[in-house]
Amino acid sequence: MLVFDVELLELKAGVPDGYLFVWNGDAPEKLHEELDLNKDGEILFEEFSSYIMAQVEQGKGRLSPTEEPDKLIQDMFGNQDRNKDGKITASELKLKTEEDTERSVKDEL
Repeated sequence: MLVFDVELLELKAGVPDGYLFVWNGDAPEKLHEELDLNKDGEILFEEFSSYIMAQVEQGKGRLSPTEEPDKLIQDMFGNQDRNKDGKITASELKLKTEEDTERSVKDEL
């Protein structure tokens, strides 16, 4: 007979299905402006990644614990860069809750 002794080392909060990142409170009202660290109107991957990691480190948001943070942030950036030009503009940036609302309205029509 084998007996295993298991010790829980870390417990991470998850995120809802379909989400890669969630806010621990309300999302910033002017998210694009906050993400645009150099204030040029466009968010490059480096700005996006730095901002998201800062939010996680400050406890303002959390990433899904299912994958490596770098992979999740790349996926998040790719989802927001809708025209795939390597930058996110204000018109491209949408929170998942906004997308879900838009989809619901379209589905009902």
